[in-house]
Amino acid sequence: MSKGTILTAGFIVFIGALSYTLISTGSKFECEVCIRYNDRDSCQIVRGSERNDTVMQGVSTACGAVARGMTESIECQGTAPTKLECKSI
Repeated sequence: MSKGTILTAGFIVFIGALSYTLISTGSKFECEVCIRYNDRDSCQIVRGSERNDTVMQGVSTACGAVARGMTESIECQGTAPTKLECKSI
């Protein structure tokens, strides 16, 4: 076999192993997070591997839709979600 063939085969095996690892350690939770801020509502569905991180991501994403600017975004992220439902996937 040529050097190029060996390198290509090795690369394909590496990508396959990396893909398997990423898939097997992927999202474990799906959360629906709703936020009410300044009389505006936003709901987001997010997925993640850790429940707390997934909730924080959902809050941050929902606040991005209703807050304007950094100050409002920080204030919004400090409010409690009006709806929070998480399930294992």
